[in-house]
Amino acid sequence: MDKEYKKLVLGCQNCKIDFIIEPEDFMFYEKIKVPPPTFCFDCRLQRKLAFLNERDLFKRNCDKCLKSTVSMYSPESPYKVYCTSCYNGRGDLYEYGTNYDFSKTFFEQFDELWKKVPRLHLAHKNNNAEGCEYANYIYHGKNVYLSYEVVYSEDILYSRQVHEGNRNCIDCENIHSNERGYELFDSSKNYNSRFLIRSNQCVDSVYLFDCNNCTDCFMSYNLRNKSYVFRNEQLTREEYLKNMKDIAFDSYTMQEKLKKEFFDLSKKALYRFAMMKNTKDCTGDFIENSKNALYSFSLIDVENSKYIVFDTNKTRDSYDLLYVGRTELCYELTNAGAGCTNSMFSVDIGTCYDTKYCVSCNDSKNLFGCVGLKNKQYCILNKQYTKEEYEKLLPEVIESMNNLNYTDKRGVVYKYGEFFPFELSPYSYNQSLIYEIFPLSKEEIEKRGYLWRDEKVKQYIPTIESSKLPDRINDITDDILEEVISCPNNGKVETKCTLAYKIMPNELSFYRFMKIPLPRKCPNCRYYERSKWKNPWKLWNRSCMCDKKDHFHKIDKCEVKFETSYSPDRPEIVYCEKCYQNEVY
Repeated sequence: MDKEYKKLVLGCQNCKIDFIIEPEDFMFYEKIKVPPPTFCFDCRLQRKLAFLNERDLFKRNCDKCLKSTVSMYSPESPYKVYCTSCYNGRGDLYEYGTNYDFSKTFFEQFDELWKKVPRLHLAHKNNNAEGCEYANYIYHGKNVYLSYEVVYSEDILYSRQVHEGNRNCIDCENIHSNERGYELFDSSKNYNSRFLIRSNQCVDSVYLFDCNNCTDCFMSYNLRNKSYVFRNEQLTREEYLKNMKDIAFDSYTMQEKLKKEFFDLSKKALYRFAMMKNTKDCTGDFIENSKNALYSFSLIDVENSKYIVFDTNKTRDSYDLLYVGRTELCYELTNAGAGCTNSMFSVDIGTCYDTKYCVSCNDSKNLFGCVGLKNKQYCILNKQYTKEEYEKLLPEVIESMNNLNYTDKRGVVYKYGEFFPFELSPYSYNQSLIYEIFPLSKEEIEKRGYLWRDEKVKQYIPTIESSKLPDRINDITDDILEEVISCPNNGKVETKCTLAYKIMPNELSFYRFMKIPLPRKCPNCRYYERSKWKNPWKLWNRSCMCDKKDHFHKIDKCEVKFETSYSPDRPEIVYCEKCYQNEVY
C-alpha cells in the first residue's frame, strides 16, 4: 500500500518565515532519498544565486602562466585561477585528493579542497570561438562582448540570457532567435526591431508591448497579426510611412521622449496572468511546452518538476534548479545540465550521474564532494576509490554530515540534504546574482553576516561628458571610438555604475545602420534600467480583473482565480487566460 503523506508547515531556518511542504514534495524527496528542506523556496533560491557571478569581472593574472586575463574572481580572491589554455592542460586533479577527516565537518573539508583546485577564469563551455574574452557563461558563442548567459549566438553586446539563434543584438535580455535587435526584452524571433517587450515574430517594428506576428508597427500594445499600426491605430501603408517619416528616431532627445511614452503606454495594456504556451497543469511565468511544472519561471520542455528557474530544455522529475537544461531526478543544482541525472547540491556540472556536492565536474558519475573532475567515477574529495571502497565510505560520510553539523556565523545548521552554505561562496553578496534579485544595503548585508566587497575606484579618465555628445547618430564621427564617455550616474552603487564607457567599432556600425543614437549611460546602468520590465520569481493568489459584460462569465466581474507573478499592489490590469484571449486574439 502506498505511503500516505500530509501537508507540513515548517519554519525556515534562514528567514524564520513558515513555508509548506506538500504531499507530492515528500514523495519526490523520498524518491531521490534526501530529507525535506529546512529553507523556504526564496532562501533556497538565494543560496544558489550566491554561487553565481555573471557581471562583476576583473583583471587578474593566471596563477600558472601569469598571463593577464579577465576573470569572475577578484584579484584578492583565495581561489587558484587559470586562463583557458592552462586550465585545459591542467592534467590529473587527483593530486588534490584528500582522505575524509571524520573529526571535521564535510563543508570545512570541501572549502579547503575548493581553494586548492584550479578554477577556470570565466564560465566558458565548449566555446573555442574568438571574441568572447569579455563575456561570461558562454556556450558556443562568437563575438560576444560584456554579455552573459549566451548560447549559440553571435555578435552580441551588453546583453543577458541570450538563448539560441540570436545575431546582431545589443542591450537585450531573455531573447531567442532574434536578428538586428536593440533593447529587446522577453522576446523571440524578431527582425530589425527595437524596444520590444514580450513580443514575438515582429519585423521592422518599434516600441511594442505584448505583440505577436506584426510588421511595421509602432508604439502599440496587445497586437496580433497586424501591419501598419501607429499608436494602436490601424493605418494604410502610406499613412503609416508618412507618420514614421516625421519621427526622428536617430535623435537621442526624441528617443528619451518615446521611451517615456512607451513606458506610460505599457500600463494601459491588458496583462495575461502568466505567459504560458502549450502547457498543462503549470504554475509560474514564461513556461513553454511543459507539463506539471509548478512554481517555476522561464522554462521550455519541463515535466513533473517544481521550483525551477530558467531551464532551457528537457528537464524531468526535478526540484530546485537554477539555470539548467537536460536534467532528470536532480535537486538543488545551479548552472548545470547537459544530461545530468540523479545529481544534487552542485554547481557548474554537466553530463553527470549520481554526483553530489560537486563543483565544475563533467562527464562523470558517482562523485561526492569533488572539484574539477572530468571522466571520473568513485571519488570523494577528489580521491579515487574502488567501487567497493566508495560504496562503503559514502554512507559513513553522509552519517558524519548529520552527526557533525556545519553551523554558520548566524547559527544556521547544515546537514546532508542542504545546498552549500552561503559562507562557501567564492563571491561577496554584492558580486553575485543574489544582489540583483534580492538587493540589500551594505549595512543590512553585513548585519546578516554576509560579505560585502567595496568597489575599487575606477581609474577611467573621461574625455567627454555624455551630455556633450551630438544628439543624432549621423553627427557622430569615428573619433568617438577614441573617447572615454562619462556616465551621468557617476558611480552609483545600486547600478554598479562604471563611471565611464567606450563605444566599440562594431557597436558604432550597428547604431549607424539601425539609425539609433549613442547611449548616454554605461552598460551596467542600462542593464539596471531594463530591470523595470522584470517580474519577480514569486507567485501571488489573485482574481481576474475583467469586468466586461460580453465575456464568458455570466456576472459582470470574472471570478476566475489564479497564481501570478503580478503582486496585488501593482497597477497592471491582469486577466485570466480566457478573458485575455477574448480581448487580444
